[in-house]
Amino acid sequence: MPKMMVDPRAALLACVGREGSDVAEGALWLAAEDCEDVDIDASLGRLDELASELQSRGPLHGADAILAVADFLRERINLRGTGGGDPRAHYLHTVLARGCAVPLAAAVLWIAVGRRAGMDIDGVGIPGHFVVRIASRLVNPFDGDIIEEEDASRGAEENGKTLGKAWLMPATSREICARMSRNLRGCYINRQEWDLALRAADRCVALQPTAAVDVRDRGLLRWRLGMHTAAAEDLRRYVSLAPSADDSAGVSHVLAKMRAASN
Repeated sequence: MPKMMVDPRAALLACVGREGSDVAEGALWLAAEDCEDVDIDASLGRLDELASELQSRGPLHGADAILAVADFLRERINLRGTGGGDPRAHYLHTVLARGCAVPLAAAVLWIAVGRRAGMDIDGVGIPGHFVVRIASRLVNPFDGDIIEEEDASRGAEENGKTLGKAWLMPATSREICARMSRNLRGCYINRQEWDLALRAADRCVALQPTAAVDVRDRGLLRWRLGMHTAAAEDLRRYVSLAPSADDSAGVSHVLAKMRAASN
């Protein structure tokens, strides 16, 4: 589907708004908003082909399915981990082409291929990491290693969190695409590619309008880029959404300084 015929943002929001939406389609529309070379239909067709081939290799059940997927994706697209500094490691179409991926993009690939092959597979965003769950087991989406819950709890504690039931709930397509956008926002800020950073920040808010931290971070980015009126609107909204947040007083102080500077 040619990109110019459809607004990628509208298509993304429509996709994640559907019950049981295809996270791969959502991730591809996300990429199409930022990149010129995304062929949605071709990428979805490639995922269908991979799933059909995986399915043809035999039954996909339990622990055997975990190793089967890990070996298959390593063999067919050379899926492997890399740092998050290269935007191509975050977008599904470039992961399909290159194999290099951050954990979230690798997990999206596992989910896309696995579900198409008939597997019961979900993404789970534990603190500090994103994994997949197959047969009630948390799995590293590169090598297929099982992540024991004790190890996940230890990792959560290292990130200042407690691994409760909420962390282990399956992530929706909307949540996954929002998390991809947050990762890209940080990636593009580090690269000082401000237009793309702001687009990712805006996409975060479009996907999860009541996520206070995303509203705050877009506001801070807008302030940095000289968009003072829009920044103030975001920061006021952040304070209203999260009045008890640890930094709400600090943000209110920034707003007061903005008002003083504009007088």
